[in-house]
Amino acid sequence: MSVVTDKNPNPRWPSVFEVAPYCDPVETGKQARRIKRPWLALLFIGLASMVAQGFGRFTFPVLLTAIDRELLGSYTLAGFLSNVPLVAYLLGTGVTSYLSTRTDPSDLIKIGVTLSAIGLGSMAVSPNSGTLALALFIAGFGAALVWVPAPGIAASMVGPAQGGLAIGLVGSGIGTGVMLAGPLTSAVRTATGNEFAWRPVYGVQAAVGVFVLLGLLVVLSRSGETTETEKVPISVLTTVPNWRLITLSFVIFGITYSLFFYFLPAQLVASGWSGDTARLMFALLGLASIFGGVVFGRISDHFSRRTTMGLGFVLMATAPLLTLVNNGAVVTIGVFAFGLCIAGVPTTIGAMLADALDGRSFVTAFGTITFAFGLAQLLGPPFAGWVGERTGSFQIPFIVASAAALFGALVSIRMKNSRGASNSPSNFG
Repeated sequence: MSVVTDKNPNPRWPSVFEVAPYCDPVETGKQARRIKRPWLALLFIGLASMVAQGFGRFTFPVLLTAIDRELLGSYTLAGFLSNVPLVAYLLGTGVTSYLSTRTDPSDLIKIGVTLSAIGLGSMAVSPNSGTLALALFIAGFGAALVWVPAPGIAASMVGPAQGGLAIGLVGSGIGTGVMLAGPLTSAVRTATGNEFAWRPVYGVQAAVGVFVLLGLLVVLSRSGETTETEKVPISVLTTVPNWRLITLSFVIFGITYSLFFYFLPAQLVASGWSGDTARLMFALLGLASIFGGVVFGRISDHFSRRTTMGLGFVLMATAPLLTLVNNGAVVTIGVFAFGLCIAGVPTTIGAMLADALDGRSFVTAFGTITFAFGLAQLLGPPFAGWVGERTGSFQIPFIVASAAALFGALVSIRMKNSRGASNSPSNFG
């Protein structure tokens, strides 16, 4: 662990996206030479993130109403099923961390995409809720194998000077997957003439997963070396200023996010919106999330991290209430604002850690609070599903999400001011 003091080597990109490569600067050049067409490899890693996260984990909310109609018959059960990929993701994160010193990171991504494609294909043919849960678990586990090593591989391919650009590219794949889920569903239902079709959607996504896997096998080569590194204790998190409040903020974010995100399309339909329009709103949420990290990263670099995070929580507190208003323009503003925060708030939280830690110390600390964030997400879907089943809408969960985010804004006020890049440049390496 060390305190970061060096200048941002590429001020064009937000310093919050600068990370230390998996290999040292000498090895970076060697690894880059081993990878065929580095920017094409980056594109396929971004597509892998799209398949694993955007498709494997985040398409379920779009298809929830149709799946509930055919297989479930209970929003409570739907809420528990929403947790399956998250539990798998948490387990997968631990397994990936264990395997990272024994397996080449590029192999982990390929295995992850394979599992994601298998999970998506299994969803398309699931005869009952039990097999659907198993398929969701496989896809969620694969998502961890893809996303945990992806940022480090991306940064190591291009070096620290363009690390932010590389990580932004692969990370935007997640938002792209969320954005495409709605239009893809509408196109499939138009083509099949079935307004409740959902299996073909997963089938198409599985086929995309196979294509991405084949591309990765061609353009992403192994580094050729796997080295043991000294373990960093979990207690490194306690060296970060405001670490308790930072962890609490991420927990609050997890609760707010899980109460709103998974049930947005269902709530819009319950409010009288057409299924196509509800899916379009979900696509807008994904589109906004593509840009949220960059927007919040730049704001936090020029102002304090605390102020930026507080702004994010205020937006998150306002957005769910706006989506309950009977006005299309107001709902659109609320959806877009929440989409920005999905990527923006975690980016700012990560930047707070990056102001104090670098390299593996950052990874360990961020992993610790991410686990707390994941556990917090487990609370939202069952509660929202239970309420939705009994009331026919998700207004109460959305109001609870708004209240939780407001509490997050109050937590940010209690923090001591954190440095931004403007007065004390920081990066992850």
